[in-house]
Amino acid sequence: MMIWVYRFVLFLLLFGMSALIYGGNALNPLFDKAVSGTALIGIVGLVVYYFDQPGIYKVAAWMILLGVIGLVLESKYDYGQFVYSYFVIKRFAYCGLALLTYAIARKVGDISVQHIVLLIFGFYIINQLFLGQIFSYNLTSESRTVTSNEALYLVIPCLYYLMLYLRDRQVRDLLLTLFTFAFIVFLLHRSVISAAFIAIGVVAGLSVMGKLPTRGFPMGRTIATFAVLLVLVAPLAGMLPDNKVAGFLENIGGILDPKDDNTGSWRLEQSEFYLSKIPDKPMLGWRYVGYDKGEIMENEDFPEKGTIIHSQYIDMLYNYGFAGLLINLLIILGTLWVMYRRNRVFTLEQTVLFGFIVSGLVYAVSYQLPVFFWGFVGLGMYYGLKRPAPELPVEYTPFEEIDSTHPLQSTELTQSQSLL
Repeated sequence: MMIWVYRFVLFLLLFGMSALIYGGNALNPLFDKAVSGTALIGIVGLVVYYFDQPGIYKVAAWMILLGVIGLVLESKYDYGQFVYSYFVIKRFAYCGLALLTYAIARKVGDISVQHIVLLIFGFYIINQLFLGQIFSYNLTSESRTVTSNEALYLVIPCLYYLMLYLRDRQVRDLLLTLFTFAFIVFLLHRSVISAAFIAIGVVAGLSVMGKLPTRGFPMGRTIATFAVLLVLVAPLAGMLPDNKVAGFLENIGGILDPKDDNTGSWRLEQSEFYLSKIPDKPMLGWRYVGYDKGEIMENEDFPEKGTIIHSQYIDMLYNYGFAGLLINLLIILGTLWVMYRRNRVFTLEQTVLFGFIVSGLVYAVSYQLPVFFWGFVGLGMYYGLKRPAPELPVEYTPFEEIDSTHPLQSTELTQSQSLL
């Protein structure tokens, strides 16, 4: 029975924190309750599953817990109530869901990336085709039917099919890779396009470095496939209305020069404005004071209190200072470091998750990281520790632990063996 509870929680962490499973409706009240409730569970999980965490996550757990306690005490001292704004607390603690996901993944066991890919496409088919949302899309940024957060999911199947192509040399997998990337471009979220492009580059770099179990890159087959596709697609592209194509390409061009783009220029203006406020409170940020100020750029689309800063980095720096950003980066970069160092050759799951986590670092320049992203970070840590490289010499650091069941080093970390 408990295993199904853990599976449900894992599903909630990976998909329940996204509007994708709520008919694409980001304003769905169930969506808001799921995000708020799971954030609270994540805070409790920092204590409950503390001893199940690897060393880096234990450090992060202490930092998050101290931060939450500090925010509660500040609320009581300054406002006379322990939780003046749960919004301020939960947004700070979102990153803790990576730790909860790691602990739950250990209870559930291996998760098939193929099943994750099928779920992603399944939700897209339901939302875009069955619910008819895609039919209102007019190839403009104003008519998009998918938010950038949900579009970021597509990086996972894109990397999955790319890995299958590199491994099996099947043209079908190359076509699925190109289809997924083309779908990302079609949805017109430039930050996701950039993130996907970098993620593909990361996989290519891992292949060059010998970190993938592949036999090099099938250059001849790839070029031949592209040539055939070019011959087939060129006539179809010429049938599209010129004004639609020109407008679409103009929107894509905003990646290179956001100053000349409407939404891109506004995000740039917002980033520059809030960056100018960070030096006033650099270490711990504005916290409740910033929340009370509301959207200080006086944009009518925002509520009276609280603000939505597009960039994850600037949001952390403005609201929680360098301390908040440090915790975020400790969890993300720490996970990537563990995955890279402990595995001489990546598995398919490790490669897909590694590339997706890196794509989040790129995406965070323009947007706040989706809450579900932290779930995939925790899943990356689970797979990163699952298969250590037995051929490497055993070198233990303050962030690593020993497993007595493995002849060289651990596959999973336990509290009694921690070196912290």
